[in-house]
Amino acid sequence: MEIVHKVVGLIDDRKGLDIRALDVRGISPITDYLVLASAETVKQTKALADHLMKELKQEKALICRHLDGYDNGEWIILDYFDFLVHLFTPQKRELYDLDHLYGGVNVISRHD
Repeated sequence: MEIVHKVVGLIDDRKGLDIRALDVRGISPITDYLVLASAETVKQTKALADHLMKELKQEKALICRHLDGYDNGEWIILDYFDFLVHLFTPQKRELYDLDHLYGGVNVISRHD
């Protein structure tokens, strides 16, 4: 879970909005944690994705195994197997509403 806290901190450092980390172990067959965050513009979602990939590679030797949505930038998914990061513009986050799709899971606070 330490890495999830690191991801949340990296997003927060770059002014990501409405950051939520969800523990989906036992619910999702593809990952253990989801990190959801918004950015005001497509340019900012891409900047957040770039920052995460660079910092996680340098500091934790983690490589993003799959990147989706970067070209469009409205909903970017970074797949690190044990956790997925979803970066949205506010409009796409509201449209897809993953926050409520996983409404019954534990939300991880920065102090857990």
